This record gives sequence, structure tokens and C-alpha cells, in this order.
Amino acid sequence: MSIRLSRLGRAMLVVAVILLMSGRGWAIYNVLGPSKDEWGVKYDIAVYDAGSGMLTVVFTLADEGRLKPFYSIELIVLSKEIDNQGGHSYDVKTPIVLKTTSDGRRAGQAQMRKELLDRAQIRILTNRFDGQPQQWLANYEIPIKKVLNKTPVAASPAAPLPPAPPPIAAPSASKVTK
Repeated sequence: MSIRLSRLGRAMLVVAVILLMSGRGWAIYNVLGPSKDEWGVKYDIAVYDAGSGMLTVVFTLADEGRLKPFYSIELIVLSKEIDNQGGHSYDVKTPIVLKTTSDGRRAGQAQMRKELLDRAQIRILTNRFDGQPQQWLANYEIPIKKVLNKTPVAASPAAPLPPAPPPIAAPSASKVTK
């Protein structure tokens, strides 16, 4: 059995296949802008000086809000240079793994170099919104510079990094509560 297509039919078939394949390959996230309630996400961020030109960023999550469950949480720093397609590569891209603390919150930490602090962000990716599954990943970004405008970088509470951050009590001078 032989199927013959005209030139136009073949061209349209090739274009359709390319478009269908490329939609799966593009990593496009829909960035969530600010909302009145910040999407109901409740978190604390603390930045500590870890010595040797490094900082430790501790992210404590109290409530995932309207974005639960999270797909991933990362500490990212985009490079200053722009590539030939107008995008940025990462200077830092480190996952933040959350562990349950004694007070029931979940906390995780990541390290980065001090000179990258102005461009650092915590990125939360989720494929759900208000409990409904989505076909795209929503990208919620928290600039760490916003936190530092309210509080200074504190000295490290302990010299070696603990496996899990200590439980967060009341906010102090080195912590910002959202």
C-alpha cells in the first residue's frame, strides 16, 4: 500500500511534526507575579555568613498556600551575560531539600558565594494551582535582596553546617517573616 502526498501536504506534515515535537522540548515556566496574599505561601528566610566568602541561605516553609504541592524549590543566581538567544545561564542552581523541624515546619538550606547575593533568588516550581493540576509549571520567585533590605546578614549560628537547620522560634534581627 502506498500513500502519496502532494508537496503541500508533505510540507504541512513536516511543519506539524516539528511544532508538536518542539512544544515538548521547550522549558517554559509561567512566572507568577505578586498577589495580594502572595499566593498564600508562608515562609521565613535567613541568610548567615558561613565564612570563606560563602553564605548559607535557610528557607523555612510554614504553609504552601495556593501552590501546594511544590514540584521543587531551588536557590538560583542567573548570570549577567546574555546568550545569543536572549537567555541567561545559571551561576548557581542548587536544590533546597526540605526536612521537618521539631515545630512542624519544613526547612532546608543551600550555600552560595557572597558576591552573587544581589542576584540570588529562591525559585519555587509547582504544577498545581488552587489544588488543580496544570499543563505548565508555575514559577514563583522570591528575591533574596528583598529580604536583605530588611535585615542584615547575620553571623553563622554554628561553625559546621548542621544536617537540618535548627527550629525557627520568634523572628530575630537576622530573619524575615513573610
